[in-house]
Formats: sequence, C-alpha cells, structure tokens
Amino acid sequence: MSTPSHQALADQYAQGVQSLLTTPTKARGKRSAATPEALAQRADNLASVAAALSQETAAHLDDLDPDVRLGAEQHLLAQAVANLAVADYLMAAAAQAGEVEGKPPSRRSTRALPDPAPALDVLATPLAEAGAALSPRRTVGRPAASTATREELLAAVDQAIEAVVAGAAANGRDALAGILGLDLALLRQAASMVSQELAQLVQRVSEEGFRLLSKAVAFVVQAYDNLLAALGQEVTGEMRRFLADWLEQLRQGEALAGLLAALFETAKVQDRVRSAVEASSASPVVLGQVRSAVAALPQGFAARTRLVGQILAGLGVLKRIPAARLPAVEAAVAATYVGLLGYVLFVGGDYVDAPRLERLGRVPGVAQTVEVGLQGNPL
Repeated sequence: MSTPSHQALADQYAQGVQSLLTTPTKARGKRSAATPEALAQRADNLASVAAALSQETAAHLDDLDPDVRLGAEQHLLAQAVANLAVADYLMAAAAQAGEVEGKPPSRRSTRALPDPAPALDVLATPLAEAGAALSPRRTVGRPAASTATREELLAAVDQAIEAVVAGAAANGRDALAGILGLDLALLRQAASMVSQELAQLVQRVSEEGFRLLSKAVAFVVQAYDNLLAALGQEVTGEMRRFLADWLEQLRQGEALAGLLAALFETAKVQDRVRSAVEASSASPVVLGQVRSAVAALPQGFAARTRLVGQILAGLGVLKRIPAARLPAVEAAVAATYVGLLGYVLFVGGDYVDAPRLERLGRVPGVAQTVEVGLQGNPL
C-alpha cells in the first residue's frame, strides 16, 4: 500500500509541478514574470522532491501486493510525463531568457505544451488503487455460462499474442519515429548511458552558463531515471545489451512487428500453450474461463502502456525547441526515447511470456495464465 510518506511526497510534487507550470515567464497584464534566477531556484526545489519521490516509489516495486507493484510502475510513468512537461516549460523559458539561439516559442505554442493533468491524476491515486485498475483480477470478466473447446482456447491465445505484438509495435514505432533520424553513434551511446553520465552532461551545461537550460535537461534525466526505475535493474541491464544492435537493424529497414515476434519467440510460446492444453483434462467451463482471461490480456497491455503516448508527446515538444540540438540535450532526449522503447518491449514480453527476455513479472502472461487456469486456480 502507499505509505503516508509516499503519498505526501506525491502530493507535494504534483503541487510543485502545477505551481511551476502556471508561473508566467513573460509579463502578462498585471502578472509580473518570474526572473530566470527565481525559476532556477524553484526548479531546483522541485527536482529534489522529484528525486525523493522516484526513489520512494521504486521501493514499492517489490511490494508483496501485486496491485501495489503495478501502481508503483504507473506512478513512475506518470512522474516521467510530469518531469518532461517541466522540462518543456523550462526549455521554453530558457529561450525567452535569451540563453539559447533561435526564436523563442510563441505564446500560442507554449499553450500547446502537453497537459500533465492526467499524469498528476495518477499520482493522486494511491498505489494499490492505481494498480488494481490494471490487475488481471479487475479486467478479466468471468461469464457464468462461458464455455470453450480446446481449439477455441488456442485460437484466443493466438489472437491475444498477435494483439500484444501489434500494440507493442504501434507504441514502438512512435518511439522509433523520434530517434531513427538521430546519429547511430548517438543512439548507441544513449542505449548504454547510465544516469551518472547524464548527470555529468547536466553539470557541463550548467558550467557553460545555461542556467535554465541545465534545469530543463535535469528534468529530462529525471524522466529517464523514472523509466529505468520502472524497468528495474536486471531488465535495464538486459535492455542495454541487445537494444543498440536492434536499433541498427531497424534503421536498415527491418519490420518492427517481425523483430518483435522473433524477440518474443511467439512460436515457442504457442507450442508451450498447446502442450499444456492438450495435456489438460479441464472441463469446457474451465476452458471458457481461461479463454476469457486470455482474451483480456491485450486490454491490460493497452491500459498499462497508456501513459507512453503522453511521454512521447513531451519528448516531441522538446525536439522542436532549438536548444534541443545542443549535444547534451540531444543525448538526454535520445536516452529517454531508448528507455521508453525498452519499457514497451519488456512489458509486451511480460504479457506474451517471452522465453528469452528477463521478466518484469508484474502480471501473468499468456502461457502462465493458461497453465494456472487449467489447473483450476483462480485467475
């Protein structure tokens, strides 16, 4: 469950984000603009709260309650959305303050910054409640008269795997669209970067006199840290091992859906499920219950990755700001894109029960759902 300290931090962080994002950077009517010095100090204060909240949230990823674990993951994604919104705001403020070359964003364009309100709503939701909304126990219907044959169950498994692969490919394509135009050497560097290296980039930006810009980059790094925390240390290590070479294959024109099917080893999963179904003596009623559980898995994947689009929107805004072409900013943004792609791939692998991928293990995948359900255990 959410501890009082965690929820208090989440509330403090959300209030700080809302307060900062509504601070004018140019005088409007009777409202005076905040000075760059004042904005930088407020950004530092918020960054301290953001770092503490991320650490506190990540500690709940090992909670005994599976709903809390899922809720902690969603809170980390919501923090990434909000941190990128702050980065967008500070980058625009840096341009208005004349820290970087290029035309400052217009008032109209700054109004079009991604709205962090949905993410802040997630942060206002206790961890167990946020996770329960995504839990298989909540999303799976159990019709009283539902029955199925073995072939109908196997067909549902194939459809669920195809839907998860398609969903992962759709999210992955959106992430790839943001990074495939970047230099391959930069992408390789981004795929292997650790937070300390990015923090050194922030320090260099600050030392070069870019006060607000350095604060903006620091919040991009916070978003990257949120994604890595959501993945966990073991999964992050595996992601770095294969993703750099995988990105090169994608740049050479390999189809993402085909690469995902190979990465997830879907044929092996289907063989594993078929063996379990053929060896089972489960009744048509049990087979129907398992089919319902399997059919709900793509819906769970879509719900679990719904914040990915908001993270992509925040990164997209950053890329359109002239300062994004500075090496430190480009590296931080590229690393965050890579981290987001890794999150999508490993969550998809979780739902498919991909044999070769390190599991996040926060939900049962297709194969595990079938095997547990056929034994008559609750789904």
